[in-house]
Formats: sequence, C-alpha cells, structure tokens
Amino acid sequence: AAVETGWGKFVIHSSDGNSSHNLFGIKANKGWEGKQAIVDTLEFNNDIPQKQKAAFRVYESLEDAMDDYGKFITSQPRYARAVAHAADANRYTQALQEAGYATDPNYAKKIMATLRTVTSLLNK
Repeated sequence: AAVETGWGKFVIHSSDGNSSHNLFGIKANKGWEGKQAIVDTLEFNNDIPQKQKAAFRVYESLEDAMDDYGKFITSQPRYARAVAHAADANRYTQALQEAGYATDPNYAKKIMATLRTVTSLLNK
C-alpha cells in the first residue's frame, strides 16, 4: 500500500473526487462488478514506461480494499506461488512480480526497500 499510493498521498480518486480506497492498485477487470475510477497510469512494456488510461476498482472503505486484496491474491491461480511464500516477504513480492501483479520491473525491489526502511525505523 505504501508503494502503490506513495504513503497514502496518491490514492486514486473517482471522477467525483472521492477516494477509491484502492490501496493496492488493483485494476477493474471484466469480472469486477463494482464502481471504477478511470485514471492515467504508468505501465511498463518491455521495461519501457508508457502512460495510459486504466480502470481501477473503487471500494466503499479501506477495510473493503484490504478484504478484496486478500480475496484477489488468494483466488487467482497465477498468484499461488506468492501465497505459498506469504511468510517470506522477499519471496512473496518476487513471486507476485513474476506472476504479473505489477508491470514495474523494480516492483519487488521497491516493496522490499520500503519494508527495510519501516523495519529499521521500528527497531530504533
């Protein structure tokens, strides 16, 4: 959530200005029946960043966003390897990236750098 939203500074907003509460940048795929927010996003194609419009899921609350993230990750077979390594943050994030969760080629590295920073601050 920290990486996806810039520590909460860049949460996606709907066209009406309300927060999407989408902490994890989950897109609104064809199976999504809820509200959507269509916004500009940066996607990587062969490691080249490209600006494009995409539809993202909109939630009623942060709790709904957290619940949906868990359901989203655990219900999709392509993330099974990540779920199997949930106890190991490095292996989990690497498996998420390899499964195509994010297009940023440095996604796992960014997550782990954020985790190390937070862990360091908490241990002071």
